[in-house]
Amino acid sequence: MKDGQEEQAGYFEVPGAHLYTVLHRTPDPLARVLLVGSFAHERHVSWRPWARWARYLAARGIEVLRFDYRGVGESTGVFEELCFSDWLEDVRLLAKWLSDRTPRLPLLLHGLGIGGLLAGTCFHEGTGDALLLWSPASSANKFLRAGLGRWANLGQLLESSSSRQTASGLIEQMEQGSLIEVEGYLWSGRLWRDSFHFELPSGLADNEAASERYVKPVRVVQLGKDAAPLVGPHPGFAEEANDLSWLYAENFAWMAGALALPMGEKDEARCAVA
Repeated sequence: MKDGQEEQAGYFEVPGAHLYTVLHRTPDPLARVLLVGSFAHERHVSWRPWARWARYLAARGIEVLRFDYRGVGESTGVFEELCFSDWLEDVRLLAKWLSDRTPRLPLLLHGLGIGGLLAGTCFHEGTGDALLLWSPASSANKFLRAGLGRWANLGQLLESSSSRQTASGLIEQMEQGSLIEVEGYLWSGRLWRDSFHFELPSGLADNEAASERYVKPVRVVQLGKDAAPLVGPHPGFAEEANDLSWLYAENFAWMAGALALPMGEKDEARCAVA
C-alpha cells in the first residue's frame, strides 16, 4: 500500500442488515468511485482482482468504496429473503453516502456483471457523474437462467440419474414456492419473480449514444477470457497467472479523461511508481 493510503473496513446500515464495506482512502482525492460487484457465487472468484482495481485507483488519487450486497460475503442479511430490489437499494444508499462526502467530488459508478445492471439502473435514475460498466448483465432473469443452466449441467455430471434435475425443473420448484440451492446460495421464488423487472436500460447499449443521451461520460466494456477471473465461469483458471494491469491502465486513462481529472506533474509521477 502506498504512503497515505488507507483501507477502512466497516459496516454500513441498511434496512434489516449491515453491508460490509471497504473504503480505499487517499490523500487529497480527485474523484470518488463506487464499485458495484459480481453476484453471489461469482463474488469469491472476482474478489481479488476487484480489490486490486480499487487499490490501483486509490494509488492514483481516486477514493474508492467497495462492498458486499445484503446476504452475500461479509454482509449480514439472509440471502433467500432478498432480491434484486434490495440490492439496488444497497447501491442507491451507498452512492448517496459517497456523493455526500466532503469535499464534494465527481462520482463515478462502476459495475461488473450483475453489478453493471444495478449500477446502470442507478445511473439511469440520475445518480453519478460518469458510468463505467464491465460485461454488464443485460437482464437479471437471463442472468439467473444462465446460472441455473450451468448448475444443472454440473449436476448431470456429478449426481446419479435418479437425483439429476434440469434447469426447467429447478425453475418450476421456485415458482411453486420452494428454495433451491445454486452454488451454495438458496434461490427463492421472490428472487426469480423480481428478476423479470430488471434489465439494463436500453440507452446504455451503445457507448456513443449513451453519452449523448445522458450528457455524461459512459463506457461499456465487454470483457473476454483474458480478463478472467473478473468474468466467468472459467473452470480451472489460475488467478495468479493473469496480469490485469493492461485492463486497469486503459480504463483509468478513460476515467481520467471522462472526469477531467487534474493530472499534473505530481499526479503523473504518482501514477508512474504505483
